[in-house]
Amino acid sequence: MNKKLMTMLVACALSVSALSTTAVFAEDAVVTGETPAVTETTTTTTPVAYEPEITLATPRWTGDNDIVFDVDTKGGAVYPQEMYVYDADGAMPIISVPSRVEVNEEGKGMITFTNDALKNAKTWDDTFTNQISVDWTKYNKIEFSFAFELDNQYKSRTVYVEASVKAPEITVKPTTPSQPAQPTTPAKPAGNKGATTTTIKKEAPKTGDTVNVALYASLLVVSALAAVVLATKKKVTE
Repeated sequence: MNKKLMTMLVACALSVSALSTTAVFAEDAVVTGETPAVTETTTTTTPVAYEPEITLATPRWTGDNDIVFDVDTKGGAVYPQEMYVYDADGAMPIISVPSRVEVNEEGKGMITFTNDALKNAKTWDDTFTNQISVDWTKYNKIEFSFAFELDNQYKSRTVYVEASVKAPEITVKPTTPSQPAQPTTPAKPAGNKGATTTTIKKEAPKTGDTVNVALYASLLVVSALAAVVLATKKKVTE
């Protein structure tokens, strides 16, 4: 056997050995279930901070006007919350003042507290047991709280409004002096008990003649009497 043939046989043997080794390693990998590791990358986005807006459109409440707030909920919801009034001694809570919320789909609109609703508001007495009407002339500031919500994000806002409600002026109406009562003619008592009659005195119509009739009637009577006396004496003398 020459050297060239021997070299070819050795090369073939080495090739077969290499192929068998590769097949064994491949079979072991399939049997053991080993898979190359895969690295996963995930991205997270941070939500934009929720910042609703509310501004006061009415600078002051005088007891004659509504209180209006301009709001921009950024597409969320808004809920009026607690209210307090302030005087020189501190704050007192206000009980359930209704409001009107008018917001479009974009979240822009207004919240209105009507003048009548504010004037009819209730608070607590000094013992915090009885509800009483708010004496607005005692307070100079009102606190309004609002809650906003959007996609499980919650925000609160507080707005203060100056109050200057004056006490109503007391007007005194002049009284008209009463007229003196007219004298009435007393009624004559009737014969039957329990019955009353009213006598109305009628005056004779005036003719313009101012002659004293009673005087002339008296003279006529005296003249008649004198005539009778003279006639009697004449008969006696005859």
